[in-house]
Amino acid sequence: MELRHFRYFIAVAEELSFTKAARRLHISQPPLSQHVQEIERELGALLFRRNRSHVALTDTGRLFLNEARSVVQQASHAVDMAKRAGRGEVGVLRIGFTATAPFTHVFSAAIRAFRRESPGVRLNLEYSMTEPVIEALRTSELDVGFVRPMTDSLPDDIATILVMTDKLMAVLHADHPLAASKQPIPIEMLAKEPFVLRASGAHSGYYEQIYQCCAQAGFFPQIAQEAKEAATILGLVAAGLGVTILPASLSAIAVSGVAWRELKSQSQATSQVLLAFNAKENDTAQRAAFIQLVQDEVEQSDRCATGLHPSQARDTKNGWALDFASDTTAKACTCHCR
Repeated sequence: MELRHFRYFIAVAEELSFTKAARRLHISQPPLSQHVQEIERELGALLFRRNRSHVALTDTGRLFLNEARSVVQQASHAVDMAKRAGRGEVGVLRIGFTATAPFTHVFSAAIRAFRRESPGVRLNLEYSMTEPVIEALRTSELDVGFVRPMTDSLPDDIATILVMTDKLMAVLHADHPLAASKQPIPIEMLAKEPFVLRASGAHSGYYEQIYQCCAQAGFFPQIAQEAKEAATILGLVAAGLGVTILPASLSAIAVSGVAWRELKSQSQATSQVLLAFNAKENDTAQRAAFIQLVQDEVEQSDRCATGLHPSQARDTKNGWALDFASDTTAKACTCHCR
């Protein structure tokens, strides 16, 4: 039995007239009568009592009418859901992110905008480190991921969009002698300092960059205390257990007694945040919409940081290199572009 047969039956049942039902369905009456007879033969039961002047539903017909309406409604719902999924209005978007991503403006702004524009799409947010996020993208377990670059190059099938460039900052106890000056601290001056840091080889993007910066300056950090999470590291620095180096965006974690100072280094003391996705995987409407929102937020942030009118902005990818002149907070954006 085809879906059109259900519609034929419903029309006759509601009109209680083959002539009116045929007119409603835009078909002639004889084929409609034949279709109804075919339905009755397939079911092995009469659905209508009829004569030349009267059509009425049987008890079986009344029961079948309720079920037929449900079938047609469900089919219509299925078609509507498929169309909405094709437009990216429903479904699931799986987003991986590293620990520092939620402290970036683009991350929170893009997710907020996506939820506003696609309320029917369920967001699955999964926290991990850079390497597992990349692997999950390659195996199609995630759709997109916010990561920091690994020391090794990314696989060829992973495409990225630059979200922001973040300064690596020296973080010290507020009473530390190096915190007395507001000037950038040469990274070599940290060579004999005890560090609070994640162990080397932890495969977390910016930590590996920190070790790389120190190595280029001719020393290996003397780790006095290992810690994995940024908030824990900041708390241990505030307790006087050592110094550390962290991306500037993590100053959003308000820890009293901690001073943030710019680093002066021969190598570029910066860390990038990237939006990564599998370029060899077929794009979905949900993923495409989210990537576009991220790109829009990146362009907005670039214009905000450079002070340029939108028509003047040109590929400025370091808009979040903020001036940390105070002990705990950065200068706020005052251009009202967010």
